[in-house]
Amino acid sequence: MDEDVEWPPPAARIKAAVWRAEGHIERGEYAQAARALEEVFGLRGDEGLLRGLHHLAAAGWRHQQGETARARRQLEHARRRLGRRRSRLVTLVERALGS
Repeated sequence: MDEDVEWPPPAARIKAAVWRAEGHIERGEYAQAARALEEVFGLRGDEGLLRGLHHLAAAGWRHQQGETARARRQLEHARRRLGRRRSRLVTLVERALGS
């Protein structure tokens, strides 16, 4: 095997991190979702998706910490980055925030 080849490939690592993060967000495990995404920052994936999901996780975490204004700002960043993608997850977090 060539020593210069990354394994698992970056695309597979990104996909797995997104799946893990989505599951954590669905369960309200926002800090774990953020950590899963941070593992793949810089791997040349869809930065809009990765950063958007990270903002979404941050919104949920801020809400859990009682930081409502900061949670709403993070939610707005997530909406801007994600657009129509992952609308089900955005709706879940919106409901948690009471938006």
